Amino acid sequence: MRKKYQKKIVEKCTDAIIFTRVSSEKQEKGASIDAQKESIYNYCTNHKLNIVKEYEITESTMKGDRKKYKEMLSFVQKYPKTIAIVVNCVDRLQRSDRDNNALDDLRRDGKIEVHFLKENMVLTKDSRGDELLFWKMNVLMANSYVLSLSYNVKRSLKLLREQGVWPGEAPLGYLNKRDDNNKAIIVLDPIRAPIIQRLFSEYATGAHSLKTICQLAKELGLSSKRKKRAAAFISRNALYDVLTNPFYYGEMCIKGEFYKHIYPPLISKELFDQVQNQFVGNGNHNRNNTAEYSKTPYIFRKLIHCKECGCLITPETKVKKSGKRYTYLRCAHPNKNCHQGIVNENVILEQIKNEVLNKISLPPKLQELLQKHLIKQLNDTAQFNTTLKSNITKQLTELKIKEDKLLDFYLEGKLSQATYEEKQAQIIQERQELETTAEKYKIIDANMKANVNKIVSMAGNILYIFEQATTTDKQKLLSMLITDCQLNGTKLEYTICKPFDKLIQCADYTQWPMIAVEHLDEFENIKI
Repeated sequence: MRKKYQKKIVEKCTDAIIFTRVSSEKQEKGASIDAQKESIYNYCTNHKLNIVKEYEITESTMKGDRKKYKEMLSFVQKYPKTIAIVVNCVDRLQRSDRDNNALDDLRRDGKIEVHFLKENMVLTKDSRGDELLFWKMNVLMANSYVLSLSYNVKRSLKLLREQGVWPGEAPLGYLNKRDDNNKAIIVLDPIRAPIIQRLFSEYATGAHSLKTICQLAKELGLSSKRKKRAAAFISRNALYDVLTNPFYYGEMCIKGEFYKHIYPPLISKELFDQVQNQFVGNGNHNRNNTAEYSKTPYIFRKLIHCKECGCLITPETKVKKSGKRYTYLRCAHPNKNCHQGIVNENVILEQIKNEVLNKISLPPKLQELLQKHLIKQLNDTAQFNTTLKSNITKQLTELKIKEDKLLDFYLEGKLSQATYEEKQAQIIQERQELETTAEKYKIIDANMKANVNKIVSMAGNILYIFEQATTTDKQKLLSMLITDCQLNGTKLEYTICKPFDKLIQCADYTQWPMIAVEHLDEFENIKI
């Protein structure tokens, strides 16, 4: 018998992952994790779910890139059959809708089921629209709770700033202390404060460069407060930050806004301004143009992390004696424990060209042919979808009339309550099935056609576009194509972004139009 006429075999999910999470180390020391685990263990036992892996996570759902969470998604994606993710409640798994897409894709593909104990809810690839809506509402409520907390924290911090209170670690030259009432205060550092005053005075004379003033700081014994070894003298960058920090004359700068603080100043405003003028005269970047300096364009700026230590990989330019400029990628690790070496940017660019750009680039004639096929496929699908949705709308209208008549018969006593409820349940189920079907067939308007056509055309011409683009545009293109980038030695590990992953996996470009139609949501979400 042909495959399409064979009866569908539904395999029951028997394996499970336990997912428990707390937001901070303080919560981790409490009983929250143990309580979550106990509930989940009992649930898995009662439902005969075999636990194959456990994820006990201490991370916020709202900050960072949630490495452990992504590790779990990667695991289930590679798992050979459907696996259940069992969590205590929705807000333990997510408090933001930014994680919805990846989770929902795995659910729709039948890779996962998601079991929420507190909400008594199981999401599968066949979940109804109302169940998915209930899930999203719970995520929305969790997000609302977090935003409310965030607002209260921001309001408290704003009040402290307006009162002149510095909320964090004291700058070098000051110390965090507790007064007799155990209230947090900031006082002058009797050792470092006089040295910093001397350095401001010396640099204002114009007799020093940043290099020589740094040498003087070492001779005077100015060390960092975070000493990990003996003689941890302040670095040149840290000293530059000291000499450009308005805190020392009486103002604190927070996110570009200035507030008068309540602590004793080390220097006068006049002396501070003299130092800033010396920085300008020496060709160094002062506080007003450091932002501009930091915007030097690099292709991989903020795109790659170190595979070993997780720190950001930072690009830097080196000029050889011949005058030739090279860009290198290096790990920004704060200690010597990471073994990631420096890599020439061109090595990574060549890898991306071979593994990504070359695989979807097409000759001009094939691009022309592809566009014709794509436009025809979109037009045919648009016509089919419009007809189908029109028929579904008609059927829904007929169901509404049928439901109204059924109610009339019941109210007139022509139907028993049991018969009425049975017939009504059938109508509700039929309506839900029609609405679910209608959701699968999008209305393809002119804007969507143009956007999909633009994305597919760009993919076919991506190598030429990339080579002709500016550094900033190259960075944007790579951000659109690849994500989760990690440098492992001289190799870049990454994930291809949707929908480009499907185009790269398909060696036959004539199938691209069908891929575009089958994944309209993914193509529609791409912004060029």
